[in-house]
Amino acid sequence: MEGKDAVVIVWLLLLTVASDRVKGTWSQFYHLRGRLIFQEEFDTLNTSRWQHIITAWRGGNNEFEYYTDRPENSYVRDGVLHIRPTLTADRFGQDFLYNGTLDLWPEGCNVNYNGGCVATSDEDIINPIQSARMRTINSFSFTYGTVEIRAKMPRGDWIWPAMWMMPTENRFGPWPRSGEIDIVEIRANNDFTCRNKQMGNTLMGSTLHFGTDAQHNVWRPTHYEAVLEEGDFASDFHVFGLQRLPQSIRFYVDGILIGEITPPDGGFWEVGQLDRDPGGPNIWGNGTTMTPFDYPFHFILNVAVGGNFFPDGCINHQFQKPWSTKIKQQMLPFWEKRHEWLPTWNLQHGDGASNALQVDYIRVYEYDPNDTVDWYWYQRGLASNSLVDSQRLNV
Repeated sequence: MEGKDAVVIVWLLLLTVASDRVKGTWSQFYHLRGRLIFQEEFDTLNTSRWQHIITAWRGGNNEFEYYTDRPENSYVRDGVLHIRPTLTADRFGQDFLYNGTLDLWPEGCNVNYNGGCVATSDEDIINPIQSARMRTINSFSFTYGTVEIRAKMPRGDWIWPAMWMMPTENRFGPWPRSGEIDIVEIRANNDFTCRNKQMGNTLMGSTLHFGTDAQHNVWRPTHYEAVLEEGDFASDFHVFGLQRLPQSIRFYVDGILIGEITPPDGGFWEVGQLDRDPGGPNIWGNGTTMTPFDYPFHFILNVAVGGNFFPDGCINHQFQKPWSTKIKQQMLPFWEKRHEWLPTWNLQHGDGASNALQVDYIRVYEYDPNDTVDWYWYQRGLASNSLVDSQRLNV
């Protein structure tokens, strides 16, 4: 979530999922579930547990939203958390985007990076999207254990939901030196393809980020994807899982293992070939093979819109991407094409929540090798009833 390369090189696992049932060739993996150490059922929105980020900083991907704690953007309904993007103009009016100043200090701005507490329309319009981002940095972190998140993804062009984790302390320095764990991210477009590969809401990704600096942000060897051959991730709830173990990290969807990394003796320094580029001493050399992922991380939930996560040169099968990542002014052309993308958000239909990330629960089970082992079935990957074993694709 912090920074994504526009080039997508992935490990693609094609899955057939319908009503939590998967057909194909099956194997087993053990799922250690110890004591329940974190349980969020979202009966209410507990602001003592979940800290809202309030900022207009556009992040490492130059997104188009600003984050707020307003109730239209984060709320609980029927035991489900909703994080929903809305229009800044609905709050301030359209003229504000072109001529206003968004001062978030009175609202409790807590991220002033790159002047994120005050946004002006000097070089581009004011961030045209209002959304929410929440974290547990002050209430809960953990190192080893199993995470289960039951969630439904949003639907709508250029929406980017993320459920991820960051280190509670940057022990090795700023991003990505101390790591990042992306449990699930999607592009919420209905039909978005890059080089003839579907990259919209039928596909989800899980990723580890690590490296020495933003120019050496390693993610390709630790990026895993699952594609639904029936339906999409915005139609139903799915259980997204993460296992953090002393020797490995695993990602799964509905009990299906989609990716696993067990670092060699050289740890993530070797995985990322950082001895070749940039070279120099191993910044994690005094740790374990799992460093920097052997320290406490906390949860982050957010819904972003636009930015560099949507590559140039891809095809959106109705209206094309209205901005280019190669030019500085990106929010203005995005906003002025709102008649193309806004109808896909369905803001005026039903409960108005189809463009929301919906989270039913988050549960974390402590890692304890002495606890009972539960066995879960998984498949390595399925395409047209034939086994696909972690095929590397360039898309």
